[in-house]
Amino acid sequence: MNQSIHRLIKDQKGFSLIEIIVAVILLGSCFMLLATLIHQNSLAIQLTKRKEGAAFVREDIKEWLLYKGQIQDIANLNNYVLVQADAGKTLTDKQKARRNHLILDNSGIQKESSLPLYGEVEVKEVDGDRGDFTKKVTYHPTEAAFLPEKLRSDVNQLYIGEYIDGTQGTSTFLVEVQVTIPDQTVGYSPRREGVNLTILIYDKKTGGLLTSTILNWVVDS
Repeated sequence: MNQSIHRLIKDQKGFSLIEIIVAVILLGSCFMLLATLIHQNSLAIQLTKRKEGAAFVREDIKEWLLYKGQIQDIANLNNYVLVQADAGKTLTDKQKARRNHLILDNSGIQKESSLPLYGEVEVKEVDGDRGDFTKKVTYHPTEAAFLPEKLRSDVNQLYIGEYIDGTQGTSTFLVEVQVTIPDQTVGYSPRREGVNLTILIYDKKTGGLLTSTILNWVVDS
């Protein structure tokens, strides 16, 4: 009987100090785990939204290029890309980079003594027949700090541009259009038979690649 009363009195005293400390530690660990899960979920949602935005930009550029293939202006801006290379001609690294990229705006023209270095013909931005030229990308070839650290290089500085949101002005996406010309056979014409374009969309802040797509681009003659 005395032992039962003693045990009851001991139980009524509650947890020991060690038990309380252990309980607090476990509770804190649970809160930290929960906070981590919430944070990771938030990051995942943000990344999904960024990729959705990038997919919109990718498709916008793709559809725009398909349309521009019908009216020549972007082709004229990239004449050097669409001319079949002379057999046996050795290109410099700069020439190879130019041939392997499409530029989508006058701001991407490289000049020497105020003349286009690769024979680019500037797009007519105001046209009474077709209306004003809709800019999709603008380039910053002389702004050394324009690109995020991850993307900085002499080549990228020339060929990665900033996507232009038609409603909000500049956006947080970067665009690069790489060109792959199929193995050249006799009589092959890049304009008529097309070149393969890889449209890449990057995050302007981090430089991470968000999405890409491949397009066979044919210029209607």
